[in-house]
Amino acid sequence: MPLSDRNRASARQYLPEAKLGDLAGRLRRLASHKGLVREQISSPLLLRLLPRPSDSEKPGSEAALLQRLLDANLDAARISYLMANAEQEIAIAHSRLSG
Repeated sequence: MPLSDRNRASARQYLPEAKLGDLAGRLRRLASHKGLVREQISSPLLLRLLPRPSDSEKPGSEAALLQRLLDANLDAARISYLMANAEQEIAIAHSRLSG
């Protein structure tokens, strides 16, 4: 990886908007996963912020999700918590489909 790409990647880690964008992507991925069982999500915070699968099809849904995350006033620790939990739930959803 060229040095300039590494600098951009590390600068991106410090931008709150970038972290929220990454979180929004994970939430959309989880919400649209065929193996997701919403009732079995253990984190109330994750469940509250998780969009409905039908919402991801609507125009402007990405902007609406980002605005919802901004309105939630999440600090770095909560963003990390949500990202980790979203990844864990994606893995669980995947395991439901693969056996």
